[in-house]
Amino acid sequence: MLKKVVMLSLEDTAAVEILRILVENYGFAESGGKIFHKNGVPIICLDKSMLYADDEVASIEADLVIVPSKHVSETGRRCLLVHSTGNWGATAPYGGKPRQLSETSAAAVYRALMGLRQAVENSGVRDVEVGMEATHHGPHSEKPLIFVEVGSDISAWRDSKMAEAAAETVYQLCFGVETNLPEPAVGFGGGHYPRDILKPVFAGSYMVGHVASKHHFPLDEEVIRQAFQRTVEQPRTALIDWDGLRSEHRTALIRALSSFGIDVVKV
Repeated sequence: MLKKVVMLSLEDTAAVEILRILVENYGFAESGGKIFHKNGVPIICLDKSMLYADDEVASIEADLVIVPSKHVSETGRRCLLVHSTGNWGATAPYGGKPRQLSETSAAAVYRALMGLRQAVENSGVRDVEVGMEATHHGPHSEKPLIFVEVGSDISAWRDSKMAEAAAETVYQLCFGVETNLPEPAVGFGGGHYPRDILKPVFAGSYMVGHVASKHHFPLDEEVIRQAFQRTVEQPRTALIDWDGLRSEHRTALIRALSSFGIDVVKV
């Protein structure tokens, strides 16, 4: 059985609210040292931002690390989001390492997305978008790690129904059974919120771990290769938002993918 670990920051308002629900409604109990447990699954609480928790993540044994977190945006839109971590370019302004992607699991991202969507339907929460972000920020992780986020302002972070949807999803990631998973893939193109790439995902045709938005192009071949190698399911398919990339960037990307033997699907 895969070992799951939940890790969160006590500085994060949304994460603390999700923790409260996991303790009160899902039976996690404090076991000392800011750690909670249920049936062998720990919740590890840190007094620092998760963006810079490379060392803490490296110190644990896990097949999947799940990070509940807040999401911040200027629009303040209400959303529940999932994403992998890493930096496509030469800088790492929000943690992680330059030109280094973390390990991820397309299956975990897919299950989180589907879980959030179902949880929102069950809860009756209105006007909440369930979606995905392109791969960004830290921490860097050599073990599969995903963020499950509540956005995008203080009212959402403190919203118990939003937190319940996220907590239910985190719990199912820890204890649920993986069944009927679609083909794994890597996404390229579109904006930071890759809605066109998500269409075949929500249709159940593909599951996606890493996504590179158009803002990260041009990409060097090494980081493109990492997106496939650092997904545990080892995808051999790329979903490309055709209209979401400049033609010269798309041409260079397809050339690199062809040299790796990756199939291209236009979305």
